[in-house]
Amino acid sequence: MANNEQYTLKPALCLDLDGTVRYSSNPKSKFIETPWDVELYYGVEEVIWKWRDDGYHIIGVTNQGGVAWGIKRVLDHAKINKAMLDLFERNPFHMIKVSFNDPKGRIEPYCHRSLLRKPDYGMLAICEVEALSSGIVIDWDNSLFVGDRPEDKECADKAGIRFKWEWDFFDREPPPSYD
Repeated sequence: MANNEQYTLKPALCLDLDGTVRYSSNPKSKFIETPWDVELYYGVEEVIWKWRDDGYHIIGVTNQGGVAWGIKRVLDHAKINKAMLDLFERNPFHMIKVSFNDPKGRIEPYCHRSLLRKPDYGMLAICEVEALSSGIVIDWDNSLFVGDRPEDKECADKAGIRFKWEWDFFDREPPPSYD
């Protein structure tokens, strides 16, 4: 953008995907392995759209280390994301970022440490750059990160973003280990 163009300051709603927005319908695996396994949690679309309508920039961030382990391919994940988005009446996301890395994995080039992988906040930094290129300045001080795993909370903490557990945010029952 040219220096004289207007920028819009917007807070972000950063959502982990697996275990927060979507889950696997396959009773044999807690991980989403195919596009046919993708299910949305009840009520997520309405809640996310409320935040979007309130002016939030909606960001999805997900670790998909199964690629590093050879369980999935990058192309498989693109199909899984498409299947998820097809389940929404209207896509609420402005952007979705993925880390395929897991330093414990075995598939090159994904078996190395990456700053994209949560708990690091590299995916959020990429979102900031991409948003800026379209005229949006992300207001991280007024943003919120929602997730279901400790690495989601740690990512939010490292980035200085407020955090909520998915069960609090979506008004669900907490898992037994958090009672």
